[in-house]
Amino acid sequence: MTKRLLTPLSKFIVFILTMIAALITNDTRFLAIFAMISFVFYRLSKLKYHPILILLIFSHLTILFVLNPDYGTQLYDYSITWIDEFSLQEMLYLLNILLKDVIILNFFQIFFLTSQPVEVAATLNQVGFSYRIAYQISQKLSFFSNLKSDLVKLQNAAAVQYIEISKFKLVTFLLQAKHKKTAAARHFGKKTKRTWYITRKLGKLDHLAILFAALTVLISIGLIFVNGSRLWNPFR
Repeated sequence: MTKRLLTPLSKFIVFILTMIAALITNDTRFLAIFAMISFVFYRLSKLKYHPILILLIFSHLTILFVLNPDYGTQLYDYSITWIDEFSLQEMLYLLNILLKDVIILNFFQIFFLTSQPVEVAATLNQVGFSYRIAYQISQKLSFFSNLKSDLVKLQNAAAVQYIEISKFKLVTFLLQAKHKKTAAARHFGKKTKRTWYITRKLGKLDHLAILFAALTVLISIGLIFVNGSRLWNPFR
């Protein structure tokens, strides 16, 4: 799943299907294997985990625990105190949530961060989004992807002229310039779709990736019948 091996459309479909698969089941065994596979694809895409993502996952787990610290015990209908009043069942429940977060975020990043902004826009338009919305998303992604290099150029230009300027003012200037450029470039028609010059046809690897994602959904559904419910309960 590197940048050019798969089309953005297939990556988007894979993201949606894998998200569904992860949300359907609460089988820790399946989620653990699935999370490891997602990490393999993540590494093949040459992406690195941002600290904000780790903070986001940790915050999600903390909020769930604070809102209902006994939910794991109620869910598994069993209680084994592990550390202080933190039960083994609560740990297993939070582990399921952690694995789900990792799977969804990994495939989401593979779609968004390994596709060009225009490709993302074309994909969203292909699956039903208005091209006005798709175009605006493309512009925002393009702006933020180029933000760092644009800031460096402006800072260097200001330094040459011995002008001191804060990063906040630089970002504000870039936002205003981007807004004017975007507004001037809009020539929307009345229809909901348009022709995108950057779209690519699905290839063999795209079909294999989609097949893999569809298979995870089928396995996730199949586990409901194997376990008797969405939950795998090792404490029975």
